[in-house]
Amino acid sequence: MRPKRTKQYKRLMALYSMSFGFREPYQILVDGNFMQTAIRYKMDICKQLCMVLLGNTKQMYTSCILAEVKKQGKEGLETELALNQFERRRCPHRKPVSSAECLASIIGNDNPHNYCVATQNETLRQQFRVIAGVPLLYINRTVLIVEPPSGATLEKVKQTEIAKTHASAEELNFLRNANSDTQKKNIEPHKPRKIRKGPKQPNPLSCKKKKKPLPSLLKTQINKKELSSDDFVEYKVQCINQSDQSLLYI
Repeated sequence: MRPKRTKQYKRLMALYSMSFGFREPYQILVDGNFMQTAIRYKMDICKQLCMVLLGNTKQMYTSCILAEVKKQGKEGLETELALNQFERRRCPHRKPVSSAECLASIIGNDNPHNYCVATQNETLRQQFRVIAGVPLLYINRTVLIVEPPSGATLEKVKQTEIAKTHASAEELNFLRNANSDTQKKNIEPHKPRKIRKGPKQPNPLSCKKKKKPLPSLLKTQINKKELSSDDFVEYKVQCINQSDQSLLYI
């Protein structure tokens, strides 16, 4: 297989794994037309499927597909033997139906079991392109090809990526409840401040310090002029400390 095609298939399977949960071994539903084409071109289909899907595979068929091959008689004998080597997948049909109808019932609307479908039926592949997450395989001139993702698959991948980046429903409900609580708190009226009554006190830094009164004994001595020289010097120092220069000239 070419390196360019290998990279392309690697990206494709990574897309199915990340967005739809595909895991190894990949389960592949194989119909009779696909096996007949593989036998005609002498292809080792198990080896080719592992190379194309870049992982282990598990080939499966249904009883309806086997019954359709048996109706072909001798022409379908080799195809019947090849299918018997694979694993049989149970289908809900008691009476055998066509392989296209059987595969459509198994895939359903969303391919819940993550099956890959290998078929040469173009009508059936066109029907599965409408369903998201269904890898389709077919043979074209001895080359096994995996179809590129359909529009429905790409749209589903886009929605999945958007869901991952955006908040979930639970997170949105939590944010709404939180916003409603904050709005209620903002709506509640603020309590009025208590106004203090009474005169305001002056700034203590702008007030002058009160002068300490002189002792009564010292005042009488000053008035009677009975101070000694030492007492008079002490009296002057005390006046200077009290910043009262008016008493220095008594």
